[in-house]
Amino acid sequence: MKGIVKRTLTSAAVAALVVSPLANATNGYFTIGAGSKNRGMAGAGIAFGQDSLAGAINPASLAGISTRTDFGVELFKPKRKGEVDARGLDTNNVPPAFRPPGYTPLAGADSSEKSRSNAFFLPHFGIAKVWSSKVTLGLSVIGVGGMNTRYGDANGGNGNIYSDAFAPAIGNCSDGTQCPQPTPPFPPLNSGFAGLVEAQLQQPPPAGAGLTPGQAAGVVGGNLFSLFTNPNNTPALGVNLAQALITPTIAFRVTPTQSIGFSPVIGYQTFRAYGLGLFQGFSSDPGKVTNNGNDDSWGYGAQIGYKGDFGMFSIGAMARSKIYMDKFSKYSGLFAEGGDFDIPAYFGVGVAAHVTSGLTIAVDVNRILYGGVDSISNKGPTADEFFNAMGGVLASNPAAISNPLGSNNGWGFGWNDVWVYKVGVNYAYDNNWTFRAGFNYSPTPYNDSQALFNVLAPAVVEKHVTAGFTRSLTPNSEITVAYMYAFRNDVENTYQGTGNNAAFSFTAKNDMYQNALEVSYGLKF
Repeated sequence: MKGIVKRTLTSAAVAALVVSPLANATNGYFTIGAGSKNRGMAGAGIAFGQDSLAGAINPASLAGISTRTDFGVELFKPKRKGEVDARGLDTNNVPPAFRPPGYTPLAGADSSEKSRSNAFFLPHFGIAKVWSSKVTLGLSVIGVGGMNTRYGDANGGNGNIYSDAFAPAIGNCSDGTQCPQPTPPFPPLNSGFAGLVEAQLQQPPPAGAGLTPGQAAGVVGGNLFSLFTNPNNTPALGVNLAQALITPTIAFRVTPTQSIGFSPVIGYQTFRAYGLGLFQGFSSDPGKVTNNGNDDSWGYGAQIGYKGDFGMFSIGAMARSKIYMDKFSKYSGLFAEGGDFDIPAYFGVGVAAHVTSGLTIAVDVNRILYGGVDSISNKGPTADEFFNAMGGVLASNPAAISNPLGSNNGWGFGWNDVWVYKVGVNYAYDNNWTFRAGFNYSPTPYNDSQALFNVLAPAVVEKHVTAGFTRSLTPNSEITVAYMYAFRNDVENTYQGTGNNAAFSFTAKNDMYQNALEVSYGLKF
């Protein structure tokens, strides 16, 4: 029986994700709302439920919904671009006195790519049942969020932004027997960062390790492959994260004008990463960083809500706990705390003004607690930390990696908690037509200084406008259409080294805008 239940829930969740991932779904990586009617109002709906997916927004709002079912699909088209310009990572900037004999300076490159896979079909489903005059039951299955990028083509060609930018500066050690030449060959012997690290290892302590030239070349040569010719530096680079919530709901009318609601929340998510071979040496578990196929996990949390009607105004409040997810075991060397990736807690309040019998204006304010999930909120490396880690890999010195990937304090995306502001208008023109519009704003969840790792998750859009309508087909059926446009935004940061790294710098940039069109069908019973 347990297996049947789990397979049924998996099928529902996979249906919500359509096997393909969401793609940086607007408020950070959360969708702006649930269901076509709510999304037509830019997600404003804590105090204004409209269909059977209302329980996913505020469990208490389900109390005002008649027995019905709603299902639909969204065509989501995000346009993402990432760039790393590592031309400032030029070892020619190193003073000549620090270069070993026969040394060849090398520099990084400017790598810029648009993400492929720019169309996603994302379904949703909800059902509500009026059980009695006081109790309404419901179930919703929605894709709550995700992040996706795919740079380059796994079948060949360029496109791995990280390795294309940084690898040209890595170079080689001085001894061809210690550094066998692959095809295509490394840059010339005794070059780039590898040549500098090898020379440093030959210095007596405490400045170096006091190794002989052969020993130093052996140390560096043995680690070059993890940075330069690692097969996981595939031509394609990207991540796929998709998260769905299955939300059974009970809403109870405490009085004729006030309701409360509760939902146990079941979370399901999938993830895979590829092309991150350059960072395997930065990990506490290098074999669990990248190119391990799809992994999934389940988790559980809860959601509560309140809604009250006071004359022409309705007010609502909701809170959803963190969804505590199983760890991604295949990626325990990538995410902090050994692959932990919970779904952040979320809360909000809303007000709806019923200006006339046909006109409602709704305003919501939400808070997404990204800071409560270490794998999302831990800061990414600074310039010095990145350069030191690269040198540490070449020198077999793990202590030089300040926050190894996969460790409790492992580098992450540097996301902060964000406020989300939503305003929506619902106008019932007549018995057959209802029109909607809305505006949604949330700031980019990370600072410019976190642009490097967020090439994989460029969640930079902030302003969204929406419009939509519902057309009654029969007294018991209707079709709803919603459109969203998220305005282009970008984040750019120059990483400048200091101290011993003052000669080196690189720039990372994230860019995105979005279009989405959603259609759903509602049936009343």
